[in-house]
Amino acid sequence: MVEPRWEVKIGSPVTATDGDYGRLQQLLVDPGQERVVGLLVRPHGWLPYHPVVVPENVIADASENEVRLNINREQVEALPEYLPDAVLVMDGRNYEVHDKWSPIGGKQVEVGSAANLEAGGMISNPFTRPEPHHLGLLVRAGQRVFCREEPAGWVALLLLEPDGRVTGFVLHTGPLIGRNLIVPITWVHQVDGNRVYLSVGKKDLRGLHDYGLDDALMVDVKNALWSDEILRNTDDKEIGISVEDGVVRLRGHVVTQRNKRKAEDAARSVPGVLDVENCLIVDDDLVLQVAQTLGKNELTRSERIAVGAQNGFITLNGEVGSAAIRDAAEAIAASVPQVRGVVNYLHAPNIIIDYKDEPIWQPYIGQEVSAADMQLGQVEKVVIDPRNRRVTAFVARGYFPDPQDKDGYRLPSDEPQEERRIVIPMHVVGSVTDGSVLLEVSGAEAALCRSFELADFIDPPAEWQPPYPYRWEQVLFDGERLEEL
Repeated sequence: MVEPRWEVKIGSPVTATDGDYGRLQQLLVDPGQERVVGLLVRPHGWLPYHPVVVPENVIADASENEVRLNINREQVEALPEYLPDAVLVMDGRNYEVHDKWSPIGGKQVEVGSAANLEAGGMISNPFTRPEPHHLGLLVRAGQRVFCREEPAGWVALLLLEPDGRVTGFVLHTGPLIGRNLIVPITWVHQVDGNRVYLSVGKKDLRGLHDYGLDDALMVDVKNALWSDEILRNTDDKEIGISVEDGVVRLRGHVVTQRNKRKAEDAARSVPGVLDVENCLIVDDDLVLQVAQTLGKNELTRSERIAVGAQNGFITLNGEVGSAAIRDAAEAIAASVPQVRGVVNYLHAPNIIIDYKDEPIWQPYIGQEVSAADMQLGQVEKVVIDPRNRRVTAFVARGYFPDPQDKDGYRLPSDEPQEERRIVIPMHVVGSVTDGSVLLEVSGAEAALCRSFELADFIDPPAEWQPPYPYRWEQVLFDGERLEEL
């Protein structure tokens, strides 16, 4: 598994906790430990300010587009300035900053405490101490890269681990449309001014991984899954894709083990994908798990219950001895954490099953909500019945018509509207598409739904695992309904 990484680009904006501060000008690297110990950040402004030296321990996160610090702007301004030809003092030791860097055979030096730099680090006169240790300036924007003496491209990004260790850099092979390759830092033989020399030949670059931005990789992986005809017709809409640091994570439900393998193979085929975490749940495995759980319970072990599954939704068919056993079977099936929802078709004495009254839609958080005559707002949270893990309602936030306004001559778009949160039951939902939740009622009728009051709902237990595609904080239980049970 690929570890998380930081992706640092010279010139990227640097933001403090309370706003933008400046731009990244350079990285200070200890060549012996191959580790970044500080950043040179130039403040915004018209005057030719000297950059400040920012210790690595105040870096909260770094991406190609931004470096975020965990201190505010006032604290950044209190950090020492970097002056050319001066010696940087960290933790009582002096460091010269050189324009050369060589990790092979380089002298191991003790790096000063970044916390000390934040508390009282300073720039001193170069003659105050006779034998300073060395730090290197590792990369600059557009730095040329050579495989021995043969040009190979230029540096695009520096790749770091969150502890500051340098793992590699992104090489753009150019000149215009080229590959972006991840070069391990151990391949760097020497950095001299504007040139990076590698210890390998150009042919050795062919086996390197491609680098890709996470957002672009996610689009490419989606397209790769869509291009597979079998996945497109069975599971494509049921597979969630996320990408972090080049690692693709697949979540959701597929109908067969073969489809699980096909989804992983499709993701791995995308250039730039470094690894795939395949967390997809196969229907056959889920059916077996639910059936075994029912078989272990004394209320249901002797009943004739057929278990089926479709992309994580469990269906129960057959006949049981009582309504109580029927309800128990539903709750037992729903106790399996990987179950997406339970549809109960079990027959029991005095129970009439309405096969049409089984909506199993799952609105996405943030999805647009539209009434029959107007757009209303967005899905903010979902309300789930823990007995069957299905969505029974959702909280919509938006602008709704005033239910007290009785003027029948206005168009819906002209009616007075107020911002509200309302709880919309799933039985008024006509369909859920990729783009929106479509209601079967008008905006005025939707406005009559009960207002959302936090006191009426409770959070799920901390150990409760929500069904795909939801996260724990996106789910509520209906307190009134639980009291009835």
